[in-house]
Amino acid sequence: MAARAAEEATGRRERTREEAKRNIIIRLVIIAAGFIVLLAGLLALVLPGPGLLLIIVGLGILAQELAWAERMLEYAKKKAKLDELKKQPAWIRVTVWVLSIAAVAASVTFVVVT
Repeated sequence: MAARAAEEATGRRERTREEAKRNIIIRLVIIAAGFIVLLAGLLALVLPGPGLLLIIVGLGILAQELAWAERMLEYAKKKAKLDELKKQPAWIRVTVWVLSIAAVAASVTFVVVT
């Protein structure tokens, strides 16, 4: 009941209780997906893969619904030095993305094969 009251207090009134319940379910799915990606990022810090990138993506998903995640996202962006990466030439940015994708693919392949 408290979740429904919180959902109804988000500024926009749902027309029906079913719509409010649906919005709660959608929010819970978004939060669950954000936590899954965030946990994958934390695992990737110690396993092969782009851990910080996954953490930023996970926090970005969570920031849609949770205020604390938005604050953590800003902190993670500073730690990842994304502004410095944006100042790099295009070929360096492309190389970083290709290597990150290759690392994720290698991680997935390693998990599936073993």
